[in-house]
Amino acid sequence: MKTVGVVIPIYNVEKYLKECLDSVINQTYKNLQVVLVNDGSTDENSLNIAKEYTLKDERFILFDKENGGLSSSRNVGIEFFSKEYHFKNITQELKENSLVEFKLSNEDNPYNIYKVYKSSNFFKNRDELLNFKAPDIDYIIFLDSDDYWELNCIEECVPRMDGVEVVWFDWKFYYGINNINFENITYHDRYKFEENIITPLDWINQYKNTGITWFSFAWNGMINFKHLITYKLHFIKQTIHEDVFFGISLFLSCNFISYLPCKLYNYRIRDNSLCDYSNQNKNTWISPYMKNIYDKFNNIEQTKFYHRISSEALTCIELLIFIENKIANKYPDAVLENLLNDRISALWQILDCNKDPLDILNKIPKKLYIKKVFSLKKIIKNLNKILENKETIITNQTNQIHNLNTFLENKENLLNFQNNYGKAKTRIQNQLSYKLGQALIINSKSVSGFLSLPFIILSIVISHKQEQKAYKFKVKKNPNLALPPLETYPDYNEALKEKECFTYKLGEEFIKASKNW
Repeated sequence: MKTVGVVIPIYNVEKYLKECLDSVINQTYKNLQVVLVNDGSTDENSLNIAKEYTLKDERFILFDKENGGLSSSRNVGIEFFSKEYHFKNITQELKENSLVEFKLSNEDNPYNIYKVYKSSNFFKNRDELLNFKAPDIDYIIFLDSDDYWELNCIEECVPRMDGVEVVWFDWKFYYGINNINFENITYHDRYKFEENIITPLDWINQYKNTGITWFSFAWNGMINFKHLITYKLHFIKQTIHEDVFFGISLFLSCNFISYLPCKLYNYRIRDNSLCDYSNQNKNTWISPYMKNIYDKFNNIEQTKFYHRISSEALTCIELLIFIENKIANKYPDAVLENLLNDRISALWQILDCNKDPLDILNKIPKKLYIKKVFSLKKIIKNLNKILENKETIITNQTNQIHNLNTFLENKENLLNFQNNYGKAKTRIQNQLSYKLGQALIINSKSVSGFLSLPFIILSIVISHKQEQKAYKFKVKKNPNLALPPLETYPDYNEALKEKECFTYKLGEEFIKASKNW
């Protein structure tokens, strides 16, 4: 029987969590391994409810972590099933009907996972406790903790996973909020396939007929776990609409997709969720991981706008990287045009933001800047013919060009400076302290290197003095060749870190200890 891994992020859902978890426990298909990820909930009972269900069902495991957003929680589930985590038990003695506590023994803990909980009834003896590791799974599925499944959801999906990478099912909306303008149409209503196995090309060709400019996938289907790991699919951290990158990347990487027009998922629209954009309360809408961004704007609307636009931009950037690195040449450019053009158009909305705390502009590939400049020039040439009385539009486009030109000029000035004078970091690394420190570290790793150190050090000192003498002679002959002061370099502050590194400090101390230098 195939094993299905279930990943459920949890954040302030005490009113809905039991209904969600009951829909998991009562599935007609029983061979499940369930990961609960408490994403720093601040309500009274979300974590307690998660512990309660973890205690009573041996298939459950609970991660308690710092708030990092929906993406980070889903990534924790993926990394757990990928066996990337190593556990050290905090609980020393097994007690019946209690929670065993673990912590990660990994050197790196990027999501700041505080503790991991597992029912003591899962462990037959202390050896199993000490050697606990993630189970093997065949498929993975995501479920949001304010939503719930139909009880036959998993049973309908598993047999259809044979020979495909994804089962894509339908959902229905459950409204827990009044007076919301939300279109009650699902992807299946738009794509209108019959139940069948489709290819990514079928999906792409139908995309242009859906009337929408986006696609997302996370909780609306089951995924072959080996395929997900092969392509290193993940969710972009600290973004909204994180399922856009994940969904498009996943579908593009597939060979076959099982299209299942059955409503197996109940999607709840509720207060204080990311779908409730009417919320004006900073404390309930802004997630803790977004507090630093809010502090830059000190305005709820501007923060929400920047969060949305920066998420769109990061989605586009990551998608282009994925296509180039993972599925290059799988599809002709013309086939991807509709998908990519929509994402690229969304990316350039970042120019409408008066601040860029996440430095998105510097992450955009240079070729997109060039393409944007050419497209803007074409627009300007046609504006006088088509939009004679639209001065506002012309002004906006001109401002965009000005902003782009300013950005590119700054980039060009930086490159010119570096071409003429190099980098401050390079100059510091060329100082005698750094050279000697580097030589001491490298040659102390072997006996032959250690024995050669006196000759190597002497060679470095002589060579350095010759370089300095040659430089002074060159400058004396032509003062224009003198390098500018180190503090005038654009990367000066960053380069100062080199003086604090072990290599430089070691060389300094060596020089101080050598009375003749």
